[in-house]
Amino acid sequence: MGQVFDALIRGLGSVLNFYFDLLTPLVSDGLAYGLSIILLTITINVVVFPLTLKQTRATRAFTEIQPKIKKIQAEYKDDPQEMQRRLMETQKAAGATPGGCLLPLLVQMPIWFALFRLLRAPEEYIDADAALSVSLADGGGTFLGMMLGESPSMAMANGVLNALPYLLMIAFMVATQYVQQWHSTYGQDRPDQKGAGAQQAITKIMPLFIGFISWNFPAGLVLYWTTSNLFRLGQQVLIFKIDGRPAPPSKAEAEPSPSQDDGSDDSNPGKPQQGAADKRRRRRRK
Repeated sequence: MGQVFDALIRGLGSVLNFYFDLLTPLVSDGLAYGLSIILLTITINVVVFPLTLKQTRATRAFTEIQPKIKKIQAEYKDDPQEMQRRLMETQKAAGATPGGCLLPLLVQMPIWFALFRLLRAPEEYIDADAALSVSLADGGGTFLGMMLGESPSMAMANGVLNALPYLLMIAFMVATQYVQQWHSTYGQDRPDQKGAGAQQAITKIMPLFIGFISWNFPAGLVLYWTTSNLFRLGQQVLIFKIDGRPAPPSKAEAEPSPSQDDGSDDSNPGKPQQGAADKRRRRRRK
């Protein structure tokens, strides 16, 4: 398994070196390396886009059928077998199968980890005779004022002004994550389900956490994360354009249907019962 993973990393390294070879006649080595990371990140995201779309749609379907699931659980709480059968039918009809959510993610994860390993130590996975390896051995040049193999903490050792481009890159990366989160929930009501507050807190903290750990990671990784954030935001806009924005779940759908055994309408306690109204009309006629 380790050999397969190493082969994947080296394959990505070959693509990275291909872009570098393509760009070096046109721009400096540092700029070519930064643009190669951006192009490689975009290439990977384009290749896995069908899987991302499938995962997004399956996850969205799960969210949309939550009121129906709660209604089924309330109506068939005394019949677990029938409840399970109806839940499976509802999920299948909506396309909200667990495989649709998890399988695309499991396929993409090795690619993401391989790219992470490659950008953290590119010289270990690219042939020593390759143009990119030779350039990195000579220092690699700068991209937007940054040495992409250098971490922000290393740059800070030479002064705040030297570290400023690195800090701006981290800030931009964190900002793009918050913009993506804002766009995904824009115009929707805040969920009031149990545990929603904790989930929202984690969502707000996660970009800051990634920004914090980026302090000790090479700037090339921060560039990769920033490019991925921007691309995913574009994917999100495209998916919303194709499928429309997710509709907020209706609370009414989650409520179990009222009992009709006594002819009364218990869903609206302020409304007079229909049976009592009929009796009063009959008495007035007499």
